[in-house]
Amino acid sequence: MAVALEAVRGEKTVSQVASEHGVAPSLVCEWRDRPERSADDVFGRTQQDRERKRSEEAARQRYDEALRTIGQPAVERDGPRRFCERNGYDPQKARDRL
Repeated sequence: MAVALEAVRGEKTVSQVASEHGVAPSLVCEWRDRPERSADDVFGRTQQDRERKRSEEAARQRYDEALRTIGQPAVERDGPRRFCERNGYDPQKARDRL
């Protein structure tokens, strides 16, 4: 644990810490990074969870965009019809006069 703490502090390089304690630098790096990985597991922030949340957010944005795209023609179609109804205009009668 002391070796990992020295590596985390950053006062010495990983190679210096490894040579002082007689261990391989790769082992020091593994010990240094282990608490971070464990904290992610404890607090539910695993890499898979982060990727899943990003994927869900992207899907939600695509869904919202699709709704806006699908809803647009209905607004363009229904808007004039509602305007005619409110103002007493009958498009069918106008067509019959032509």
